[in-house]
Amino acid sequence: MKLSPFFICIIHFFYYIKINISNPENRQCFRIGAFLKKVIVLFGQFRFFSYLCKNMRYSGSKRRFMKDLLPFIMDGTNPDTAFFDCFGGGMNVISEVPLTNKTAIDTNYFIIRLWQAIKEKGVEALNLPKCTADLSQNEYEKIKNSYLNLEGIYDDYLIGFVGSSCSYGGAWFNGYAHFNPNKNEDHIKEAYNGLVKQVNNFQHLDKTEFIWGSYIGKCVNIPEKSVLFCDPPYNGTKEYHTTFDTEYFWKWAIQKSKEGHKVLITEYNAPNDFKCVWQKNKKDGMGTTISGRQQNTKTEKLFIYDKLQ
Repeated sequence: MKLSPFFICIIHFFYYIKINISNPENRQCFRIGAFLKKVIVLFGQFRFFSYLCKNMRYSGSKRRFMKDLLPFIMDGTNPDTAFFDCFGGGMNVISEVPLTNKTAIDTNYFIIRLWQAIKEKGVEALNLPKCTADLSQNEYEKIKNSYLNLEGIYDDYLIGFVGSSCSYGGAWFNGYAHFNPNKNEDHIKEAYNGLVKQVNNFQHLDKTEFIWGSYIGKCVNIPEKSVLFCDPPYNGTKEYHTTFDTEYFWKWAIQKSKEGHKVLITEYNAPNDFKCVWQKNKKDGMGTTISGRQQNTKTEKLFIYDKLQ
Protein backbone atom coordinates (compact mmCIF):
# COMPACT_ATOMS: atom_id res chain seq x y z
CA MET A 1 0.00 0.00 0.00
CA LYS A 2 1.38 3.39 -0.99
CA LEU A 3 1.11 5.97 1.77
CA SER A 4 0.36 9.60 1.00
CA PRO A 5 2.97 12.24 1.88
CA PHE A 6 0.68 13.50 4.65
CA PHE A 7 0.63 10.13 6.47
CA ILE A 8 4.37 9.71 5.97
CA CYS A 9 4.77 13.07 7.68
CA ILE A 10 2.53 11.90 10.58
CA ILE A 11 4.66 8.78 11.02
CA HIS A 12 7.83 10.86 11.13
CA PHE A 13 6.17 13.22 13.57
CA PHE A 14 5.30 10.55 16.16
CA TYR A 15 8.62 8.79 15.65
CA TYR A 16 10.37 12.03 16.50
CA ILE A 17 8.36 12.33 19.73
CA LYS A 18 9.14 8.72 20.65
CA ILE A 19 12.91 8.93 20.28
CA ASN A 20 13.13 12.28 22.06
CA ILE A 21 10.86 11.59 25.04
CA SER A 22 11.05 7.85 25.70
CA ASN A 23 14.84 7.90 26.00
CA PRO A 24 15.99 9.58 29.26
CA GLU A 25 19.10 11.01 27.69
CA ASN A 26 17.17 12.51 24.81
CA ARG A 27 14.46 13.74 27.17
CA GLN A 28 16.97 15.92 28.95
CA CYS A 29 18.02 17.70 25.80
CA PHE A 30 14.53 17.83 24.28
CA ARG A 31 13.35 21.41 23.97
CA ILE A 32 10.05 22.79 22.76
CA GLY A 33 11.88 25.09 20.31
CA ALA A 34 13.57 22.17 18.58
CA PHE A 35 10.32 20.25 18.65
CA LEU A 36 8.38 23.00 16.90
CA LYS A 37 11.17 23.51 14.39
CA LYS A 38 10.99 19.83 13.45
CA VAL A 39 7.20 20.05 13.05
CA ILE A 40 7.55 23.05 10.74
CA VAL A 41 10.20 21.30 8.65
CA LEU A 42 8.09 18.13 8.34
CA PHE A 43 4.85 19.88 7.45
CA GLY A 44 6.25 22.83 5.54
CA GLN A 45 6.85 20.88 2.35
CA PHE A 46 3.17 20.06 1.88
CA ARG A 47 0.45 22.10 0.22
CA PHE A 48 -1.42 22.01 3.55
CA PHE A 49 0.56 25.12 4.43
CA SER A 50 0.44 26.73 0.99
CA TYR A 51 -1.51 29.68 2.41
CA LEU A 52 1.70 30.78 4.09
CA CYS A 53 3.35 31.50 0.72
CA LYS A 54 4.50 35.06 0.27
CA ASN A 55 3.98 37.20 -2.79
CA MET A 56 6.58 37.66 -5.51
CA ARG A 57 10.07 37.56 -4.04
CA TYR A 58 11.65 40.97 -4.60
CA SER A 59 14.32 42.94 -2.76
CA GLY A 60 12.80 45.69 -0.62
CA SER A 61 9.24 44.37 -0.92
CA LYS A 62 6.58 46.18 1.14
CA ARG A 63 4.25 43.19 1.24
CA ARG A 64 4.57 42.75 5.01
CA PHE A 65 3.50 46.36 5.63
CA MET A 66 0.51 46.61 3.33
CA LYS A 67 -2.09 46.37 6.09
CA ASP A 68 -0.54 49.49 7.58
CA LEU A 69 0.15 51.34 4.33
CA LEU A 70 -3.14 50.74 2.52
CA PRO A 71 -5.22 53.14 4.70
CA PHE A 72 -2.79 55.97 3.87
CA ILE A 73 -3.04 55.14 0.16
CA MET A 74 -6.84 54.98 0.12
CA ASP A 75 -7.52 58.00 2.33
CA GLY A 76 -9.37 60.68 0.35
CA THR A 77 -9.67 58.61 -2.83
CA ASN A 78 -12.77 57.88 -4.90
CA PRO A 79 -13.51 55.21 -7.53
CA ASP A 80 -12.00 57.40 -10.26
CA THR A 81 -8.74 58.25 -8.45
CA ALA A 82 -5.64 57.38 -10.45
CA PHE A 83 -2.96 55.40 -8.60
CA PHE A 84 0.66 55.25 -9.71
CA ASP A 85 3.17 52.83 -8.23
CA CYS A 86 6.24 54.75 -9.35
CA PHE A 87 8.71 51.97 -8.45
CA GLY A 88 6.59 48.89 -9.11
CA GLY A 89 9.22 46.21 -8.49
CA GLY A 90 7.49 43.02 -7.38
CA MET A 91 4.08 44.74 -7.59
CA ASN A 92 3.38 43.88 -3.96
CA VAL A 93 1.84 47.31 -3.34
CA ILE A 94 -0.23 47.90 -6.45
CA SER A 95 -1.61 44.36 -6.38
CA GLU A 96 -3.45 45.14 -3.12
CA VAL A 97 -4.79 48.60 -4.01
CA PRO A 98 -8.55 48.25 -4.77
CA LEU A 99 -8.70 51.00 -7.38
CA THR A 100 -9.39 50.41 -11.07
CA ASN A 101 -7.25 53.17 -12.60
CA LYS A 102 -3.78 51.86 -11.73
CA THR A 103 -0.36 52.16 -13.34
CA ALA A 104 2.87 50.42 -12.32
CA ILE A 105 6.17 51.92 -13.48
CA ASP A 106 9.61 50.38 -13.27
CA THR A 107 12.96 50.87 -14.98
CA ASN A 108 13.57 47.11 -15.06
CA TYR A 109 12.39 46.15 -18.53
CA PHE A 110 12.26 42.43 -17.73
CA ILE A 111 10.12 42.82 -14.63
CA ILE A 112 7.63 44.87 -16.62
CA ARG A 113 7.64 42.28 -19.42
CA LEU A 114 6.97 39.57 -16.82
CA TRP A 115 3.87 41.33 -15.52
CA GLN A 116 2.67 42.23 -19.00
CA ALA A 117 2.91 38.54 -19.92
CA ILE A 118 1.09 37.51 -16.74
CA LYS A 119 -1.70 39.98 -17.50
CA GLU A 120 -1.99 38.77 -21.11
CA LYS A 121 -1.55 35.00 -20.73
CA GLY A 122 -1.79 34.12 -17.04
CA VAL A 123 1.11 32.94 -14.91
CA GLU A 124 0.53 29.21 -15.47
CA ALA A 125 0.89 29.60 -19.25
CA LEU A 126 4.40 31.05 -18.97
CA ASN A 127 6.02 27.76 -17.91
CA LEU A 128 8.19 29.42 -15.26
CA PRO A 129 10.44 27.34 -12.95
CA LYS A 130 8.26 25.97 -10.15
CA CYS A 131 11.04 24.61 -7.92
CA THR A 132 14.81 24.11 -7.82
CA ALA A 133 14.40 20.91 -9.84
CA ASP A 134 13.15 23.09 -12.72
CA LEU A 135 16.12 25.48 -12.59
CA SER A 136 19.63 24.30 -11.81
CA GLN A 137 22.39 26.67 -10.83
CA ASN A 138 24.02 26.04 -14.20
CA GLU A 139 20.83 27.07 -16.02
CA TYR A 140 20.51 30.10 -13.76
CA GLU A 141 24.02 31.20 -14.75
CA LYS A 142 23.23 30.66 -18.44
CA ILE A 143 20.19 32.90 -18.20
CA LYS A 144 22.16 35.50 -16.26
CA ASN A 145 25.01 35.53 -18.80
CA SER A 146 22.57 35.70 -21.69
CA TYR A 147 20.98 38.74 -20.04
CA LEU A 148 24.34 40.42 -19.42
CA ASN A 149 25.53 39.76 -22.97
CA LEU A 150 22.22 40.83 -24.55
CA GLU A 151 22.00 37.51 -26.41
CA GLY A 152 18.20 37.41 -26.57
CA ILE A 153 18.05 33.62 -26.15
CA TYR A 154 15.47 33.52 -23.36
CA ASP A 155 12.04 35.10 -23.10
CA ASP A 156 12.04 38.50 -21.42
CA TYR A 157 9.50 37.41 -18.82
CA LEU A 158 11.64 34.37 -17.89
CA ILE A 159 14.64 36.64 -17.32
CA GLY A 160 12.42 38.85 -15.16
CA PHE A 161 11.32 35.95 -12.96
CA VAL A 162 14.71 34.27 -12.67
CA GLY A 163 16.59 37.53 -12.13
CA SER A 164 14.45 38.45 -9.13
CA SER A 165 12.49 35.55 -7.66
CA CYS A 166 15.15 32.88 -8.21
CA SER A 167 17.97 35.04 -6.83
CA TYR A 168 19.21 35.32 -3.28
CA GLY A 169 17.12 37.75 -1.27
CA GLY A 170 15.10 38.70 -4.34
CA ALA A 171 17.88 41.08 -5.43
CA TRP A 172 18.49 41.28 -9.18
CA PHE A 173 20.70 38.35 -10.24
CA ASN A 174 22.22 38.36 -6.76
CA GLY A 175 23.19 34.69 -6.94
CA TYR A 176 21.29 31.43 -7.25
CA ALA A 177 18.69 30.76 -4.54
CA HIS A 178 19.84 27.31 -3.43
CA PHE A 179 17.68 24.65 -1.84
CA ASN A 180 18.27 24.66 1.91
CA PRO A 181 18.34 21.02 3.10
CA ASN A 182 18.72 21.97 6.77
CA LYS A 183 15.33 23.71 6.78
CA ASN A 184 13.85 21.87 3.80
CA GLU A 185 13.39 25.24 2.08
CA ASP A 186 12.94 25.39 -1.66
CA HIS A 187 13.20 29.13 -2.30
CA ILE A 188 12.25 28.88 -5.96
CA LYS A 189 9.16 26.85 -5.09
CA GLU A 190 8.20 29.41 -2.46
CA ALA A 191 8.73 32.22 -4.96
CA TYR A 192 6.62 30.59 -7.66
CA ASN A 193 3.79 29.67 -5.31
CA GLY A 194 3.90 33.18 -3.89
CA LEU A 195 3.64 34.67 -7.36
CA VAL A 196 0.65 32.47 -8.21
CA LYS A 197 -1.06 33.51 -4.99
CA GLN A 198 -0.33 37.17 -5.68
CA VAL A 199 -1.73 36.96 -9.22
CA ASN A 200 -4.88 35.21 -8.00
CA ASN A 201 -5.44 37.97 -5.42
CA PHE A 202 -4.34 40.88 -7.63
CA GLN A 203 -6.92 43.67 -7.40
CA HIS A 204 -8.11 44.56 -10.94
CA LEU A 205 -5.13 43.02 -12.72
CA ASP A 206 -6.94 43.27 -16.06
CA LYS A 207 -7.23 47.04 -15.68
CA THR A 208 -3.68 47.66 -14.43
CA GLU A 209 -1.10 49.12 -16.81
CA PHE A 210 2.54 48.02 -16.56
CA ILE A 211 4.91 50.58 -18.06
CA TRP A 212 8.66 50.39 -18.56
CA GLY A 213 10.50 53.61 -17.86
CA SER A 214 11.42 56.17 -15.25
CA TYR A 215 9.02 57.75 -12.80
CA ILE A 216 10.21 61.12 -14.12
CA GLY A 217 9.05 60.62 -17.68
CA LYS A 218 5.96 58.52 -16.98
CA CYS A 219 4.38 60.74 -14.31
CA VAL A 220 3.84 63.70 -16.66
CA ASN A 221 0.36 65.05 -17.48
CA ILE A 222 -1.25 62.64 -15.05
CA PRO A 223 -4.85 63.07 -13.80
CA GLU A 224 -5.47 65.68 -11.11
CA LYS A 225 -5.15 64.60 -7.48
CA SER A 226 -3.52 61.29 -8.31
CA VAL A 227 -1.94 59.10 -5.67
CA LEU A 228 1.78 58.56 -6.27
CA PHE A 229 3.26 55.78 -4.16
CA CYS A 230 7.05 55.80 -4.17
CA ASP A 231 9.26 53.05 -2.81
CA PRO A 232 12.58 54.20 -4.28
CA PRO A 233 15.99 52.59 -3.79
CA TYR A 234 16.93 53.62 -0.27
CA ASN A 235 19.79 56.02 0.22
CA GLY A 236 22.90 54.24 1.51
CA THR A 237 21.78 50.73 0.62
CA LYS A 238 22.90 48.30 -2.05
CA GLU A 239 22.19 49.58 -5.56
CA TYR A 240 19.56 47.86 -7.69
CA HIS A 241 20.12 47.19 -11.38
CA THR A 242 20.54 50.94 -12.02
CA THR A 243 21.93 53.93 -10.15
CA PHE A 244 19.52 56.34 -8.50
CA ASP A 245 19.64 60.11 -7.95
CA THR A 246 18.16 60.48 -4.46
CA GLU A 247 18.54 64.26 -4.28
CA TYR A 248 16.64 64.79 -7.54
CA PHE A 249 13.90 62.40 -6.44
CA TRP A 250 13.07 64.45 -3.34
CA LYS A 251 12.87 67.64 -5.40
CA TRP A 252 10.53 65.87 -7.80
CA ALA A 253 8.35 64.66 -4.90
CA ILE A 254 8.01 68.22 -3.59
CA GLN A 255 7.02 69.50 -7.04
CA LYS A 256 4.38 66.77 -7.50
CA SER A 257 3.00 67.46 -4.04
CA LYS A 258 2.66 71.16 -4.87
CA GLU A 259 0.79 70.20 -8.04
CA GLY A 260 -1.91 68.70 -5.83
CA HIS A 261 -1.03 65.01 -5.94
CA LYS A 262 -0.75 62.84 -2.84
CA VAL A 263 2.84 61.60 -2.79
CA LEU A 264 3.61 58.80 -0.33
CA ILE A 265 7.25 57.81 0.11
CA THR A 266 8.78 54.90 2.01
CA GLU A 267 12.33 55.43 3.24
CA TYR A 268 14.44 55.31 6.38
CA ASN A 269 15.00 59.07 6.40
CA ALA A 270 13.75 62.12 4.50
CA PRO A 271 14.59 65.85 4.10
CA ASN A 272 13.09 68.34 6.53
CA ASP A 273 10.37 69.22 3.99
CA PHE A 274 8.69 65.89 4.75
CA LYS A 275 7.02 64.51 7.84
CA CYS A 276 6.79 60.91 8.98
CA VAL A 277 3.18 59.67 9.26
CA TRP A 278 3.91 56.01 10.03
CA GLN A 279 6.84 53.86 11.10
CA LYS A 280 7.59 50.29 12.11
CA ASN A 281 10.73 48.37 13.02
CA LYS A 282 11.88 45.50 10.85
CA LYS A 283 14.70 43.01 10.69
CA ASP A 284 16.97 43.61 7.73
CA GLY A 285 17.98 40.02 7.10
CA MET A 286 18.56 40.12 3.34
CA GLY A 287 22.08 41.42 3.54
CA THR A 288 21.34 44.25 1.14
CA THR A 289 23.07 47.03 3.04
CA ILE A 290 26.43 48.36 1.98
CA SER A 291 27.93 47.42 5.38
CA GLY A 292 27.39 43.72 4.74
CA ARG A 293 25.07 40.84 5.50
CA GLN A 294 24.49 41.47 9.21
CA GLN A 295 20.90 41.34 10.39
CA ASN A 296 20.07 44.74 11.81
CA THR A 297 16.88 46.28 13.15
CA LYS A 298 15.79 49.23 11.03
CA THR A 299 12.81 51.53 11.09
CA GLU A 300 10.67 51.60 7.98
CA LYS A 301 8.93 54.96 7.60
CA LEU A 302 6.26 56.56 5.44
CA PHE A 303 6.67 60.24 4.54
CA ILE A 304 4.47 62.92 2.99
CA TYR A 305 5.30 66.49 2.03
CA ASP A 306 4.79 68.87 4.95
CA LYS A 307 3.00 71.91 3.51
CA LEU A 308 3.58 73.86 6.74
CA GLN A 309 7.36 73.83 6.33
